[in-house]
Amino acid sequence: MPNQEHVTLLRKGTQAWNAWRSKHPALKPELRGSIIRTSLKSVDLSSADLSDANFNNTELSGANLSSADLSRAKLARANLSGANLSSANLATANLSGANLSGANLSGANLSGANLSGANLSGANLSDANLSVTILSGANLSDANLTGANLCATHALDTNFQKAIFTQTHINNWKINDATNFGEVICASCYVHNHLLECYSDSRKLALGGFNQLFREVA
Repeated sequence: MPNQEHVTLLRKGTQAWNAWRSKHPALKPELRGSIIRTSLKSVDLSSADLSDANFNNTELSGANLSSADLSRAKLARANLSGANLSSANLATANLSGANLSGANLSGANLSGANLSGANLSGANLSDANLSVTILSGANLSDANLTGANLCATHALDTNFQKAIFTQTHINNWKINDATNFGEVICASCYVHNHLLECYSDSRKLALGGFNQLFREVA
């Protein structure tokens, strides 16, 4: 159960909430299972317990959600552009149709999350866990996936144009002819836990060769 005082304060908006947090920096907000519809642009929810919370359609651009527990949270169509979600737990969260453009998701746990149709263009997903994640129809153009785990990821009709795949872990993922790998960057990647060199110099791997490599491990 959430702390009702915390829920009431958060519903007052970013200014009131951030002022309270600055006075209580060591206190962990307890907002588990709460339903929030307030505009929370640039709100500080770092390290908060937001598991099972409902933020569908909520304005959270520029929010600090680093190290927050958002497991099973509902964030469909939420605006998280430019948000800090580094090291956050988003396991099995629903982020379908969400705007995560330019967001920092480095080291985040997105295992089993639904990101279908989400906008992750320019997002930092380095070292993120995307295993069994649904990315179908999502836009990951210019995203940084360095060191990310993409094992058993669903990436049908996904746009990876100019994304960085260096050191990613790939195994048994679901892709199709509409999955776009145009101009991707990949010096090496792990396929079935074996490191493969994609190219030996600074040149980008030719599109056809990269498509062939990735489709062979699908």
